[in-house]
Amino acid sequence: MAVFKIRTVAEADKEARRQTYIIITLSAICLFGFSYVIYDYLQISKRIALPEQLSQVDAVIRQLETRGLVVSLSIPDAKLVVSDQEWGDLSYEEKVGLITQLGRYCADKNKSDLWTLTVIGNSSTAKLGELGLVGLIVN
Repeated sequence: MAVFKIRTVAEADKEARRQTYIIITLSAICLFGFSYVIYDYLQISKRIALPEQLSQVDAVIRQLETRGLVVSLSIPDAKLVVSDQEWGDLSYEEKVGLITQLGRYCADKNKSDLWTLTVIGNSSTAKLGELGLVGLIVN
């Protein structure tokens, strides 16, 4: 035979308050997360170092090659080889913009939904930056 627990009005009010606190906490967490996504998008979109039109990116890459920054760009491998000295002269914002936009460019050329790019130093062969499943890393 089933035993039913009879709750008092005070217990019911206490449970209602607990549920209200849980709902408010979850709503605040969701709002914070959504706000962070919007903030992150705005920060990335402000760092655009390449043209919005992907057809114009090839000319910019050639310009960066003549400047000495880009040694080579392998689109199928999403690998950028850069001059260590020139890379060190760039600001953090310029590095983030270059990695982000070249990752977008390689994803578009490879017909992929995942933006990936690995930046390698020419003389040091060190990994100077990466965009992919691990996020955005700039060294």
